[in-house]
Amino acid sequence: MPNQLEEWYLQIPICTRIYLTATVGLTLAEQMELVTQYDLFYTYNYAFTRKQYWRVVTTFLFLGRLSLDWMLSVYFIERHWRDLEEGSYLTRPADFAWMLILMCVVLLAVSPYVGALFLGHMLVTALTYVWSRHYSYMFLNIMGLFNISASYFPWCMIGFSLLVENRWPVPEMAAIGVGHLFWFLGEEWPRRAESGGAHVLRAPKFLRRLMSQEDAPAAADSRHDDLDDLSEDDGFGAAAAEDSDGGEEEEEEEEEEEETYGDPFNSVDTGDDSSLHQRATYARELDD
Repeated sequence: MPNQLEEWYLQIPICTRIYLTATVGLTLAEQMELVTQYDLFYTYNYAFTRKQYWRVVTTFLFLGRLSLDWMLSVYFIERHWRDLEEGSYLTRPADFAWMLILMCVVLLAVSPYVGALFLGHMLVTALTYVWSRHYSYMFLNIMGLFNISASYFPWCMIGFSLLVENRWPVPEMAAIGVGHLFWFLGEEWPRRAESGGAHVLRAPKFLRRLMSQEDAPAAADSRHDDLDDLSEDDGFGAAAAEDSDGGEEEEEEEEEEEETYGDPFNSVDTGDDSSLHQRATYARELDD
């Protein structure tokens, strides 16, 4: 039988599980000196000019050497990414995976301007921002000192980085900007009238098929439903008209039955055989 650690690992959603596994594995490999940090960072020159394409992936997987900062990053991944996959993206796993891919592409394009060689922390910060907007109603306790709304948590992280490292955390601030861009395009833009209901971050068909995501928008995804449509007169008017017509038809059928059979169960028993036969016939029809 699987132990508790194995059960916990298998319960992690697929995208979060793959990323966590790759991150922990790469960190251990670097810790055992099987690879070096020099082999993992990303620059355009190394990745494409020198054709070291693996750097496009490893730059997102390496979160630093084993340390308190590394453990906090892994904790944020396990909690925040898992919340998104099991909550807002429960019925849209392909959309979540596609958002991760596009977010990595944007971060690769931004990295030369912010001077970041390793983009794992930027990816974690961007996804943490997306999580904070989805779960803005939650409150978090910071080191047992004070409570803040989840929507302010990414900014709290930036404040701690500013205090501890004594520098402006430009990469993290850029990551928040990227996270806001993806949250807006994925959640806010489809709600607006000018969008025409288009979901610009919807995963391609092959990815939806690969991850068994329904082609039609899931009913459980209330964020992509236009709630104003529920109050339109056409929908409710048509439903009310159908109910009214159905009620009138039932009343007419009951009146016809009463005209045919009278009201046999409320009629007085006169001892007449015709009255008994009438009640028996009506009872058989009710049973049918």
